[in-house]
Amino acid sequence: MVFDVKDIQKQLTAAPIVSPYPHDLAMAIVCDTFRLAGLRPPSRGDWEDLERRAKQGALFREQVVMLAYALTSSSLRADTVASLRKNVDTSRLLRGFFLEVEPLTAEMIRSNAFRQEEFLRKWVHAVGGQVKDESPKESAARLNQLDYRTALREMERAEEARKKEADKRARELQEAAQRSADARGWRE
Repeated sequence: MVFDVKDIQKQLTAAPIVSPYPHDLAMAIVCDTFRLAGLRPPSRGDWEDLERRAKQGALFREQVVMLAYALTSSSLRADTVASLRKNVDTSRLLRGFFLEVEPLTAEMIRSNAFRQEEFLRKWVHAVGGQVKDESPKESAARLNQLDYRTALREMERAEEARKKEADKRARELQEAAQRSADARGWRE
């Protein structure tokens, strides 16, 4: 199934989330999507297991709500239903998806177009879909380009390099001051 990510983003922009769905409602929306595809939805125990495995339970809940919002406010649900294969393990699919989107908060997904696109593309990938007008290689490249975790790692590396450079400069200034003091004492 082909997903038009740009059109889905336009639909989500046109239907802004006024107040977040309660977590139980969000889980029901996701489960209903699997039922519409003829699949067994995750059980309550599967959802609890997903939340336990999440690094941050509150963040996981936000992501479930944002997935439910995207499914109900756009063509994402219909495309997802059409894309899902009959032998999919829904709890494994969700586990993989939530592992991939783990650092994204609801606010990031809601207010940042790049994070929203990343979230949608990771869902498309999780359900085995393709992005409209892109080859699988192009889609993978775009997802790598958008990946927030990669951006965080690059930012941490840059911060570490900046800190090392600042420490080196401070050491050099201290050594220069010491040499200057030593030279002054020798001259006097």
